This record gives sequence, structure tokens and C-alpha cells, in this order.
Amino acid sequence: MPFVVPAVLATGIWGYTAAGLVDEQIQLWAESDRATSVAAPAQTVLSRLQEERRLTAVWQTSRAGSDRSKLDAAREKTDAAVTSYRKASMSAFDTHRLRNLAEKLDDALDDLEDRRSAIDDRELDGDGAFQYFTGAVQAGVNLFGAAVSSDDGNRAHSVEATTAVVRLTEMLSREDALISGALPSRKLTPQARTRFSQYLAIQQEIRAALNARDLPVGGAASYGEITDSAQWTTIGVVEDAMTNGEGTALPRQAPAWPGASEGVIGDLQSLGAESVRGVADAGSERADDLLLASLLGSAATLIALTAGALLASRGRRSTLRRIADLQRRTEELSDVWLPQLLARIERGERIDPESLAAGRQPSADEMERLAGAIEHLGRVAAESAVRQSLGREGSEKVFAQLIRRTQILIHRLISLLDDLERKHEDSDLLKDIFKVDHLATRVRRHAENLVILSGSPPTRRMTAPVSITDVMRSAVAETEAYTRVKIKNQPADRRLALTGRAVSDVTHLLAELIENGTSFSPPDTQVFVSATKVAKGLAIHVEDHGLGVPEELRHKANHLLAHPPKLDMTALGADPRLGHFVVARLAERNNIKVELRESVYGGTLVVVLLPADLLEEVDSPVLDQLTSAVAASNMAAVSSGTGGLGGGGHAVSDV
Repeated sequence: MPFVVPAVLATGIWGYTAAGLVDEQIQLWAESDRATSVAAPAQTVLSRLQEERRLTAVWQTSRAGSDRSKLDAAREKTDAAVTSYRKASMSAFDTHRLRNLAEKLDDALDDLEDRRSAIDDRELDGDGAFQYFTGAVQAGVNLFGAAVSSDDGNRAHSVEATTAVVRLTEMLSREDALISGALPSRKLTPQARTRFSQYLAIQQEIRAALNARDLPVGGAASYGEITDSAQWTTIGVVEDAMTNGEGTALPRQAPAWPGASEGVIGDLQSLGAESVRGVADAGSERADDLLLASLLGSAATLIALTAGALLASRGRRSTLRRIADLQRRTEELSDVWLPQLLARIERGERIDPESLAAGRQPSADEMERLAGAIEHLGRVAAESAVRQSLGREGSEKVFAQLIRRTQILIHRLISLLDDLERKHEDSDLLKDIFKVDHLATRVRRHAENLVILSGSPPTRRMTAPVSITDVMRSAVAETEAYTRVKIKNQPADRRLALTGRAVSDVTHLLAELIENGTSFSPPDTQVFVSATKVAKGLAIHVEDHGLGVPEELRHKANHLLAHPPKLDMTALGADPRLGHFVVARLAERNNIKVELRESVYGGTLVVVLLPADLLEEVDSPVLDQLTSAVAASNMAAVSSGTGGLGGGGHAVSDV
């Protein structure tokens, strides 16, 4: 039965989904167990070590009996917390990373008695004791972060916020140990002041990144009460005084620190413990929800399969009948309608593609929509065949136009050469040679259009970079009305060059744009070409003073420049703009952006943006001066009729 395949697929899909839910459920239970068995005891050890670190610093400075009694009581609490932590189930350390971090904390705790003895015997000074306790607490913080980590996206933010609270508490506890240890003597060493500033900076960074709303239920309110309290304000005042102070003396606000820090640190430690329990409870609840979802999903799948089997049995006969009708309609489409249409195309009949557009099928069931889709597919195939036929005609028109332009230029070149053969020592010989040279350059450019339209790589290649000014001059030399084009050169003290691989394409691209500018503007106007360095590369402006381009045509031209069509150029219209098409192909090949805009003078402004990877910057003042001198000489020669620019243009183009 046809129902068997979807039933098997549905069963397999749900089986795969259920397996994923079970795996996620097991993972959540494991994470909840780690938070309860590892993170919670470790957080208690951290709190006891932080308190012992502070009291140790106080006693080492004061040596008072009352401070010693407090230290002994704190050590007993630390020992109890360590004993409770070490009773945690070893099965909770279920990852290699977690076991490594637990070993580091165990190593630090194993040294606890030896360090205490060294402190009591005055063999370990205050700085050494601070470093030991800080290292042990940091090992505990690392273990805590790994124990509460979660791969579940719904819990990740709560875990990050909880870990941030523990880290914030540790930074504040370090500050507390430094200030509390310095209060009996009222002096703080420069090294301790530097550490205080570092811990304060880290604490502020943690607070800035901590999003209290991500804490488990009730955590955000508790955190807000802590940070809004008068004790927190007092801590901030002392911190500012410590940061702005100098020397070894404590600021006058320092005596207010112990009373404020004791309450704040205690509240933060309690918030951390509550957050750990919240994270563990959330994981357990999430795991229970997944278990319930697995059971309900299994029941729903079974019910759906049963109902589907009944419906499939009833609809089988109706489906077979409708499939037979669909087959008949499909055969009529493929064996009659499409062959007749292709035959009309072969006979040369012109068919409007719009006439082949099929109307939308009315909303119906799946079988009717399938029939409509098959019919639409046939009409799309027919429309494609018609458009391909029209595309071939358009391509032939384009290439015929290019060939005619090339033939006209070649005939003009032959006429000039014949005229030169009849001359001997005519004074106008050099001027005629320039004309031939200039015409040959244009012939070559139009011939290259055929290569570009075919998608072949450029025939002219260069390896050395060429200055932007020379590239623009070479492009001008390849245009017919070059005398109407004015170039604004780059600054003389800085030379911007175009990489060799792009010289030929950019020269050709600019020549086509300049040719358009001179062709579609009055003969008594000028076309200006300039270059400006911009953040993304180099912007070259080609601006004419003609009548401009209508907005609709300019929009179509810009769309063509940004999205050049394939060789089937029916998209270009009845009168294709070959120059724009060639420019689009060249721009696409070199990742160049070209856009037509309306000039403020009423004509057309073309912006060509060359990307930075096509540019090279070379500092060569001497070469720039020589280039400027040659350019001035060529322009003078053109003005006097000697043809200097023509020779130069040809030389640049053939490099």
C-alpha cells in the first residue's frame, strides 16, 4: 500500500526525534546532578576559602588574639566545607575537563594544612598567603564554571549569569582581603594597591557584562537589592578613594569598608548558592518536560499512523482513478501540444511568449494542483523554447552590429593607408599617421568587444602597474572625439597606480564610457574625466554636458551595469546599448561598480568605483615630474598638429 512508505518514514522520523529527546533528557539530568553534587559543594568551599583568606590577612597584620580566634573558627568551617565537597559522587566528574579541574582544586586543598602551618610559624608572609588562597579559589571558580556549564540553549544564559555572580564575588573578596589586611597598620604596599586596581577593573567588567535578568527565578531581585543597598554605595566610595589615592596610606574612608563588604560579600555568596540550586532545578524540570514530550509524541504518532492507514485504505480507489486522468492530460501535453509548438518555431513562425503564460490553477486538492503544476511545467518549457529562439535572433543582431562597426573602421583605415602610399614628403604626413594610429586603436577596441561578449579572457595583459593618469589618457586615446575630453590628473607628489592585470579592462571600460559621453552630447561641449581617492578604493568620474538620460532609461542602464545578462541579449531590448553591455561585462570581471547619475549640469555623470585590491600606491616624485613633462609635450604637439598624443596613446595601449 502507498501508506507503508510514509508510515515507515514517520516512524523513523519520530524515532530519531524521540532518541534526540531522550539523549537531551539524559544530558540535562547529568548537568543537574553536576550542579548539585559538584558545583554547590565547590561554591561553599569557595566562600569558606574567601573568608579564611581575609581573616588570615587581618591576623598577619594585627597579631591580635581576637583576630586569631576568628581565624581558627574560619578554618574549622573551611575544613567542614572541604570534607563535604570531597564526599561528592565521583560519577559526577563525567568529563575529562571536569576531572582535570577537580584535580587542580584537590592539589590546592591538599596543601592547605602545610600553608596554615607556615602562616602560623611566620614562614609565609602576607603576600604569599594571599597568593595561595587566591590560586586555590581560582581553581574552585574554574571547576564551578565547568560543573554548571550546559549545552542546552535555554539554560546557557542562566549558567553564564550564575558563573558571573561567583566571579564577581571572588573579585570583591580579593579587594576585601587586601583592604582588611591593611587596616590594622593603615598602610597598603604599592604592589597591593596595583592588585586592588586590577581586581576592581575586572569586577567592573564582570558587572557590565552580567545580565541580572538571566539569573534563576528571584535572582534578579536579589541582585538588585544588593547593588541598590547603602553597603554597596559605601564599597563604591572606598573603591574610588583607593583608585584616586597615592602612596602607602589608606584613604580616610577605608575604615567603613569591613562593615559594608561583609554584608555585600555574604549576600553575593548566598545569591550564588541560590542560583546554583535554581540552575539544577531548572535542568531537572526541563528533563521532566522532555520525558513528557517523548511520551505524548509517541502516543500521537501511533494515533496518527492508525488514522492514516484507515484514510489511505478508503482513498486508494479514488486516487487510482484520478491518476489515470492525470496521465491522460500529461500525455496530451507532451505528445501533442509541445511538439506542435516546436514545429511552429522550426517553421520560423513568430510566437509571442506572453501568449504562452498559463493562468493560475484554482485552489484545489493535491491532485489538481499536481495537474496544474505539470501543465505549467509544459508551458514554461514552451516559453523557454520561444525565448531561446528570440535570444538567438537578438544575439545575431548584436554581433552583426559589432561586425558592421568593425568593417566600417577597417575600410576607413585602408582608405587612409592608400592615401599615404600616394604621398611622399608631404608636410601633413605625420598628421595622417596619427589619424591612422588613432583609428587603428579604435578598431582594436571594437574588435575586443567581440571577445568580451563571448566571455573569453582579455587578449591584452600586463604585469607592471600603470598610473591612473596614464590609464585615463590611454582610454581617451581610444575614443574618436578625444580632443573634447579633459583629464584632471592625480597630485604630483603621490602616484596611484592600477595593478597590471586590470589595466586592459579598465582602459577599455573607461574608453566605452567616454565614447558614450562624447557621442551623446553636443559637439561644442567637453567631457571631463577625474579620479578621487575614497575609502573603498578610487572613484573615477566621467561627466558630459549633454541633455542627459531619462530616469527610466538610466534606471534600466544601471540595472544592466549591475546585473549583466548572458550572451542571450533579448533582455537588452530592441536597440541594445552595446557599450553598456561591454562595460557591465568588464566591471563584473574585475568587481568594479559602475553607476549612471544625473549631472548637476544637465548631462550624465558616470561613477566608476575601482576596489582597493586593484590599486597600488607608488611614491616616485622624479618619475611623476618626467611624466608631467611628457604629457605637457604631447598636449603641445597636439595643439600644433604634430600628433604627439596619438603616438603616446598607442604606446600606452600596447604596453
